[in-house]
Amino acid sequence: MAVEGAVRPGTGAKRRVTHFQLALMSLYWVAIGYLWSSLGTLILPDIVQHLVGRAHKGTAISVLEAIGTVMAVVWQPMAGSISDRWQSPFGRRRPFIVAGTVGDVIFLAGLALSGSYWVLVIFYFLLQTASNTAQGPYQGLLPDVVPREQRGVASGYYGVANLIGILAGTVGAGFFLHQYGRAVAIASIAALLTVSMLATVLLVPDVARPTEAQFASPWHAFVHTFTLDLRRHRDFGWLMGSRLLILMGVLGLQSFAFFYFSDVFFPFDRKETTLATSVLLGLVVLVALIVTLPAAKLSDRIGRKKMIFGGGMLGAAATIAIVFSHFQLLPGSIVQPFAGALHVPWLAAQAVLFGFAIGVGFGSFLSVDWAFITDVIPPDEAGRFMGFSNIATAGSGIIARLSAGWLLDYFNAGPKILGLPGGYPVIFGLFATWMIAGSLLVLKVRERRQ
Repeated sequence: MAVEGAVRPGTGAKRRVTHFQLALMSLYWVAIGYLWSSLGTLILPDIVQHLVGRAHKGTAISVLEAIGTVMAVVWQPMAGSISDRWQSPFGRRRPFIVAGTVGDVIFLAGLALSGSYWVLVIFYFLLQTASNTAQGPYQGLLPDVVPREQRGVASGYYGVANLIGILAGTVGAGFFLHQYGRAVAIASIAALLTVSMLATVLLVPDVARPTEAQFASPWHAFVHTFTLDLRRHRDFGWLMGSRLLILMGVLGLQSFAFFYFSDVFFPFDRKETTLATSVLLGLVVLVALIVTLPAAKLSDRIGRKKMIFGGGMLGAAATIAIVFSHFQLLPGSIVQPFAGALHVPWLAAQAVLFGFAIGVGFGSFLSVDWAFITDVIPPDEAGRFMGFSNIATAGSGIIARLSAGWLLDYFNAGPKILGLPGGYPVIFGLFATWMIAGSLLVLKVRERRQ
């Protein structure tokens, strides 16, 4: 059953859409999350280590990550911007979603068949190009369909779909990789992308018409996309700054959690370190998954800013608590059963439990992130602005790792701080500071309430 009721931006009210239709419109996000979580955490490291060996795998992965970041930052906003003005019998978003997904499938096959590292680099570059061709226009499709009063709930569905994709990519692709090998794991990505793309282009309407003529050339599209006047769109600028800082804190914590458990609780036990890290990050994702939809509905009543501010501050408080988790902070009646179930030391279990609070904060942020962006951007340029917002998403992890990595090594080489290797209080304090700054920055955004 197709979703009905989309109209040209600014020409009238859209019909309300059902929860089933919102879930249907969010399905492609599951595939996107599955694609990048499975590739980034499992499949690419496996391929790279096979092609270049253990001695150079870090540098090799860094090169791939840099390429991915550049493409996500540059090409996704351009693809979204071009789709805003695209004119075709099939709509302005669908052609890009189809072309990008077809490219994904082809270039995923190239990754699977790569016999050398530089062939892998070429296919990864092409995969990033194809994926971002689809993602920018896809993000612009939803504001074309969903009425403003339902965007909070729609944002919740987006958040849930993304988290489901991340979980499925880690668990599902991990199972395929372990049991059946790399080719089957990559084939599962291609299959999910294809199915979700077909559901999107066949069942979600794409009838909103562009309000301006198509770009005369790629250079025209580039100039238009990246000459964004933030004086006219200050709310969008403040919101992107807030988003960047909060994600820097969350992804920074995610990136260095393994090292923290290894150095603080399990110095020579990789198995226990992996277990504690997996449980911590799994709790963050699972709790965020549970929180996201209720928080999205709540945001429609109390406002978006309060949810982002509260989520960011809660995440910062839990991050600081992790720094002190080698002291007894929680009652033994709470921690001891958890420690027994995991078979880990009491204080390590306490550190893992703080993942609950981080998950609540992250879920509160995810629940309104998309909705708040759509509230402040011009409706007829949703592809451009939604693609532009990906700069904060793609750049946050890179900035966090580059900023914290050398600080960790530098201060770990010095005296202990708060009874820990000195780098962890420094970088975790930095992550908390970023979350607090992002929470405060969102207060500058003017909120349009229904």
